[in-house]
Amino acid sequence: MRETITAPEVASMLGLSEWSVYDLARRHEIPHVRIGRRVLFRRSSLMAWLESREAASVAADLKPAGKIRRLR
Repeated sequence: MRETITAPEVASMLGLSEWSVYDLARRHEIPHVRIGRRVLFRRSSLMAWLESREAASVAADLKPAGKIRRLR
């Protein structure tokens, strides 16, 4: 199995559009490497990135809510 995958493969794996994957890479929000004009993604880096995003979303859900303001 190849260690690097292409944007269409990432899109299929994550259930996103190919355009969304390229946009995430352009904004440096997803780990990638450019080789010439090609944008490649390492499977292991992508899975680690996905796990960290999932952990962050769970942690955000567990934060206690702020004070509740009463309406007068």
